[in-house]
Amino acid sequence: MFRNKKELELFVEELPVFEKPKLRLEQYPTDAGLVATAVWDAHMRGLLVDVVDLGCGTGRFALAAAAMGARHVLCIDVDVEALKVARKAAEEMGASAVDFLNADATKIELRRRFRAAFQNPPFGIWTPRGTDIAFLMAALRLADVVYTIHKLPTLEYVVGKVAELGFELRVLEKAVINIKPMYRHHRKRLHKVEVFLAFVSRRA
Repeated sequence: MFRNKKELELFVEELPVFEKPKLRLEQYPTDAGLVATAVWDAHMRGLLVDVVDLGCGTGRFALAAAAMGARHVLCIDVDVEALKVARKAAEEMGASAVDFLNADATKIELRRRFRAAFQNPPFGIWTPRGTDIAFLMAALRLADVVYTIHKLPTLEYVVGKVAELGFELRVLEKAVINIKPMYRHHRKRLHKVEVFLAFVSRRA
């Protein structure tokens, strides 16, 4: 367990990323700073009990939660190759509390609930439009609270969708993430994307 958020962020930065990222799944490494903010906030709220990482990719949220003492973490992703990377990293750090499930996070139905869900869903650029909301709705079905990342221009829309479902959204952080060239169409040294990290809970 780390003593502060900065130590946690440094740990996340060293975690493995996608070996062969898939554009159709919008696979990018989740920003280490946002991961640390979300997981540290959950730690301070006492939420790191049973948690789920939806569309976990290489497991940044899941492994950070495990490192901060989560009792059980379920890592869900449709991509088997990404899960292999996450599983190997979990084994190397001795994170026995992490389980892995190969499934479509937007369609999965589980009989259990989790205390918290973490997710960095596809933004709907290369995936079907509305994929981010489908992820959010799935997370709200599975967990009491959700930490979720979305493009900043969609903030008002996401707030409205959350309200329709009887929940409320609080922005924890706004950030500009820098994506290094990963795909053939990338021409810039860094592609900057404005995003927000939100905490979603049932309306009081």
